[in-house]
Amino acid sequence: MLFLRKLHKWLGLVIGLQVILWAVSGVMFAWLDRDDVGAASSVRTVEPAVLSPAIVKTEPALWLHDYPPQDLYDLRAVSLADRWVWRVELRDRIELRAVEDGARIKLDEDWLRRLALGRYAGGGQLIAATLQTQPDIASRASGPVWQAQFDDPQRTTLYFAADDGHFIAARSAAWRLYDFFWMLHTMDYSGRDNFNNPLIVTIGFAALWLSISGVLLLTRSFR
Repeated sequence: MLFLRKLHKWLGLVIGLQVILWAVSGVMFAWLDRDDVGAASSVRTVEPAVLSPAIVKTEPALWLHDYPPQDLYDLRAVSLADRWVWRVELRDRIELRAVEDGARIKLDEDWLRRLALGRYAGGGQLIAATLQTQPDIASRASGPVWQAQFDDPQRTTLYFAADDGHFIAARSAAWRLYDFFWMLHTMDYSGRDNFNNPLIVTIGFAALWLSISGVLLLTRSFR
């Protein structure tokens, strides 16, 4: 029983510290404004554009033979800022082609800036547009992304996929604070969102053992 008491005491200290972090992070989730976290005031919804048939000069059938049929998943026309493109989804990548002549094109910085300004609804200025080739924890994207930073008080940052330019997420100063406490809450210090990571499972079983041992020690004390 002496060993059980010592183990219960020291394990309770470790578990107690994590319980405090869970409580503090829970308070932060309730305190932070949801719209500020989601940068709702800094992002506008883009109305669906209408493709004019006059823009399409070359039918996709003339260049679709460039791809093996088994690798072709999807083909559609999409509007990116002020330009229409063919979005070709393949087994291992996504390519963009001009609707005018079918030529392969890539999203560059100037094009990304137009995309970002079209999505941004705040009062700041676009101060940087950066291509990030490594996975980015803020965007939660697994592939390369474009990051557009604005100088508004919310420190808004917009993320776009590097392959096809689709909008991924908007981040703000409130979101970064939220994400820090979310990391402490989930105990996933690398990916943030895994509730089944070994650390939190271990702490969960340890908390269960702590409860059981506490009941045993309590009944022993009453005796």
